[in-house]
Amino acid sequence: MNIFSELATLIFEKKCHLCFATNLELDARLGICLLCFAKLKSRRNIVNRGSIRVFAGSEFSPAISHIILAAKEGDNRFARLLLAEYLSSALKLATVENLVFLIPIPSRRAADRARGFSHVIKLVKELELLNSEVEFNVVDCLRHSRKISDQSTLNIHEREINMKGAFAIAEAEVFRFNKINLSKSPIFLVDDLVTTGSTVLAANRALKGVGIAVKGVLTSCATNGFTH
Repeated sequence: MNIFSELATLIFEKKCHLCFATNLELDARLGICLLCFAKLKSRRNIVNRGSIRVFAGSEFSPAISHIILAAKEGDNRFARLLLAEYLSSALKLATVENLVFLIPIPSRRAADRARGFSHVIKLVKELELLNSEVEFNVVDCLRHSRKISDQSTLNIHEREINMKGAFAIAEAEVFRFNKINLSKSPIFLVDDLVTTGSTVLAANRALKGVGIAVKGVLTSCATNGFTH
């Protein structure tokens, strides 16, 4: 599947979809100005959050934040396809294996209810479509063990407190864990964005508690530091 051919079906009336500037030359495939297009090019990198390695398809940027918002809050499939392209780039950066285990990091239950869908699960499905040569085993086992706050307005210390002990493992997935333990294939957490790392570290601790060792995190984008 080619994201750019999918995006070509959109008509943006000669206005950039991201910066809303008019009378500029637009990229016909995306319907955005060439300046915004340059900002969306993949700049994959590897960063560390504590003891866990994060494989990012691109660096986080204000332009990408618009894409995440459109996918997560607007259920815009074209935006999600772009995030899936980044995630696919992260996958290729992390491993060459043809059998990969993925553990999605869930959003807040209240947020999923309000949206009517799980953004990360949809993102993983698009990743699978982009990589038909890879056999994915998606283990949707992480659950929130308690109510957590929206992290968008919290600083790094507040996020650590907010996410401490926030995840539990679904009992129904215990058998799947046994399969993972016997497998030599890599296991990755998956999310769309990693900033401070408080969420992925909390998820990793929960998995370690049942003997699951992940190779790292696959994410569409990540900040280079621990800044908000």
